[in-house]
This record gives sequence, structure tokens and C-alpha cells, in this order.
Amino acid sequence: MTIVLIIAGVWLLAFLVFCVALCKAARQPVPGARHPHPTILIIDDDTSVIRMLRMGLQSEGYQVLSASDPKEGIKIFQEHSRDISLVLLDFHMPEMTGDKVFEALRKTDPEASVLMITGFAKDMENTPLRNKIRGCMLKPFPLGDLVGKVRELVSHA
Repeated sequence: MTIVLIIAGVWLLAFLVFCVALCKAARQPVPGARHPHPTILIIDDDTSVIRMLRMGLQSEGYQVLSASDPKEGIKIFQEHSRDISLVLLDFHMPEMTGDKVFEALRKTDPEASVLMITGFAKDMENTPLRNKIRGCMLKPFPLGDLVGKVRELVSHA
């Protein structure tokens, strides 16, 4: 019984240290960014993807807005376009495809910076978006790779 309590105590201590480190990281400015805490908008119909991306980006100091509905994402962008450094946009969504959402975003801000995320490589092969977006990442991707790409794009915005 004592061993179980010791192991539980060690796990609790490790968890607390992790939480403190995560809170400190979230308050640190993002190196090379125009804003000390850039805002990223995620538009994806998969709420589990949004949760994962939100957690990873917030732990790196980014402010995150999100929408699981394309029309809601466009509305959020219209309201906050001046503060949004980058949009992570899913290509396949039930109500509206990524290219249609992209065009709507560009009507609000012709310089909108968009990183497309998709599970299908063919989506980006024959689309005119290839030359307009900042890049494309294929799902599933390691969260660290996405965070690195976001950091690169935001610091060169």
C-alpha cells in the first residue's frame, strides 16, 4: 500500500510540475512574431482536431480562436481579422469546402494568411489555391510539426 501511495505522489508531483511549466510557456511571447502573443484562427469541422491544435498552440503562447462551422469561422475572421496572424483551415467540411472559405476570408482581408490542413493530398494537386495559401499540411501530422510550421509562418508574416 505504501508503494502505491509513493507512486501516486510521484505522478501527482510530475503532473503539477508539467502544469506549472505549461502555464509559464503560455505567458512567454512567441519569438520573431509581430505581436507578442499572435492569434491563430482554426476552422475545422472536427472538434477533436480543434481541441488538439488549441492545446498545442496555447502551450506555445498563441492566442487561439476556433470554429467547427465554416460560416462561423468566416464571421469570427470578419470580426477579428486585424488580430489574426494565421488561419488554419480544413479543406473538407460538410457545409463549405476550404477553397470557398478561403475566398470569403480574402474578401475581408486580401492578405489573409492561410495554412491549409487536409487529410487528402489530392485536394491540393489541382486547386488554384496552391499559389495563394502559405502552405499545406496533410493530416494526420505530429503536433510539433504543425507548431513549428505555425511559428515559421507567423514570424515571417
